[in-house]
Amino acid sequence: MRCPIRTFILFLTGFVFLGASGCSDAPEKGVSQYVIKAGSIMISSEEFTEELDLKLAAYPYDFKKNTIDYNQMVFDLVSIFSDECVLLSAAIDAGIQISDAELVEAEAFVREDYPEDSFDKMLLENAISYPYWKKRLKKNLIMDKFIQQALRDKIEILPEDVVSFYNRHVSQESEKEPSGVVSDENKLVLQLRLEKSQESYDGWITELKKQYPVEINKKALTLFLIDMEKSKGQTND
Repeated sequence: MRCPIRTFILFLTGFVFLGASGCSDAPEKGVSQYVIKAGSIMISSEEFTEELDLKLAAYPYDFKKNTIDYNQMVFDLVSIFSDECVLLSAAIDAGIQISDAELVEAEAFVREDYPEDSFDKMLLENAISYPYWKKRLKKNLIMDKFIQQALRDKIEILPEDVVSFYNRHVSQESEKEPSGVVSDENKLVLQLRLEKSQESYDGWITELKKQYPVEINKKALTLFLIDMEKSKGQTND
């Protein structure tokens, strides 16, 4: 389980561990119930606002003046949430669950990189509440568990695949550091499975989206965008 968890740390670092200053304007109440949804999962305007604020915190306070880059950030967030809704919906239908023990283990693994109370200080400095962080961690554990069962575990590994991967790995490692060549067959198979699943991911989730079509509430999304006509003009300059 540790390899998938490490993947989440990278995801959380880029998507969640960002502070909460430089807030975006929240949509008017009652305008919409959701921004994005797929299957049984939906992202509300409030959730979208919260995530956008976290991303904005990593940029200068006047970042929103650059309408092209700002609007692109919004569209990137739509893409991230679209995949999340599809994966979580599929995971629910597949009966995927994360036990309390698994969540505790995942959190403990994260905290290993933070001596003493530095983890809690990190959350505080970035204005991230512990309940919010834990909720996000659980969501990502669910998605990865589903991907593991529905994609990675179903990747066929042939003997010739292992030989080819090993030879390529040996060649690459020998150029860097001869002593670093991995000889453990289990580790090689794991790396090969991860590589092949990454190569298959785009096509796999495209098919999954046919089962769980993503719906975008254009009216709600428009409230997050800035002067699209002006943005088009900047693009044409």
